Amino acid sequence: MSKLLPLLVLALVASFAASSIMREGRLSGAERMNEPEIKQCLLSKVCIITMDLTPTCASDGKTYPNRGSIDCLNECLKPEEKVSIVSGGYCEGDISN
Repeated sequence: MSKLLPLLVLALVASFAASSIMREGRLSGAERMNEPEIKQCLLSKVCIITMDLTPTCASDGKTYPNRGSIDCLNECLKPEEKVSIVSGGYCEGDISN
């Protein structure tokens, strides 16, 4: 039993992570990235953003398509405006009910 416990815990963690990501929701960060000044800046940057949809909640309370989009956004923000990753999955206000 003691050898199975780590595997069981790992399976539960993986299941929880997958369920929070698999929820449907709104990518509210896309609105921010389309603001004129930010959009113009993003067009001038060489950012590597994959096409994977792995919703990621940032410290501004907005959900972005993935970590790469947050990294790229930070390239266009002032130091005091930069956002950090809070969690994988949709932010609380962006989850569809």
